[in-house]
Amino acid sequence: MDRTQPVELVNMCMIMDPATQKVVVQDKTDVAWKFGHTFPGGHVELGEPIEAAMQREVYEETGLTVSQLQSCGLVEWFDQPAGYRKIGFLFKTDHFSGTLKQSAEGRNLWLPLSALNRDNTAESFMEMLAIFTGQATVATATIMNGPLTLSTLANQCDDK
Repeated sequence: MDRTQPVELVNMCMIMDPATQKVVVQDKTDVAWKFGHTFPGGHVELGEPIEAAMQREVYEETGLTVSQLQSCGLVEWFDQPAGYRKIGFLFKTDHFSGTLKQSAEGRNLWLPLSALNRDNTAESFMEMLAIFTGQATVATATIMNGPLTLSTLANQCDDK
C-alpha cells in the first residue's frame, strides 16, 4: 500500500509588537477565500526548512525580519477528489526588526487583536486566531478552503 500523498505546505505568522500590543495584519488580494485581515504567510518551497520559509515569507510580504519563532499549532485542509492535503504551520513572535512596508500581496498595518472579528477577517481566520492565542492547537477542514473545526491535542509541548 502506497502511503505517500501530494501535500502543499504553507505557513502563517502572528507578529506582536510588545510595546504597543498590536499585531501585523495583511489584507491579501490574491486569495481564493473571503478577503479580510489575516497574518503574513505563504508557501514553503521545495526543500526549504519550515522556519526559514516563515522568515522568508514575512520578509517578502512585510519587510520585517523575524526571529525566535514559536510554533503555535497547525491547520490542515483536505481535497479528497484531488487526493491531496494542505498543511499550514502557524507561528508567532514578538522578536522582529525593520519597518513595516506595503506589499503587492495586500495592504499591511498594525492593529490590536481586539480589532479582529469575523466581519473584517479572512475566511476561517478567527479559528486560526484561536490557535495563535493558545485556545486550540489544530484546525481541520474536510474540504479545501472549507470551514475549520478546532481541536486541542492532549499532550501540548508546554514548558513544565
